[in-house]
Amino acid sequence: MTISIRNWLCGFALAGAAALSAASWAMGPPQGMEHDPARMLAHITKQLDLSAEQQASVESLLTAARQAGAADRQRMQELRSQLKGMRDNFDATQARKVADEIGQITGRMVYQASETWSQVYQLLDAGQKAELDSLMSQREERRARRRDGGDKPAQ
Repeated sequence: MTISIRNWLCGFALAGAAALSAASWAMGPPQGMEHDPARMLAHITKQLDLSAEQQASVESLLTAARQAGAADRQRMQELRSQLKGMRDNFDATQARKVADEIGQITGRMVYQASETWSQVYQLLDAGQKAELDSLMSQREERRARRRDGGDKPAQ
């Protein structure tokens, strides 16, 4: 009997943590934490030593992707505001609809980002691809350390 109660309590705690995590994500990044395409382009140009032609092609790809995703980003802001507004008067049916739409939009955004980075990757030579792979691996390691309570991002 005590084992089943303990299991139930652990399950409830995990479900609560997952719900809080999802709600936090749905509210979006803090002001000023959005991606800056110009900064990203400058960074990869420097890190990968892109030629002028590669830089122009990457800039074109990033601009096209940003324009293609503008409506989705705007809609996500609206949906996040709706969820945030439900704190005092939660409507489960409406919250489910909003969450489902967020899922659809997120799927499109993830696909778009994957497609764009694949196109960028195709522009690189073998050495640049290896350097990009190394940079991405380092980035994932930093994210993992932050998730585990290690390094904190600069404020």
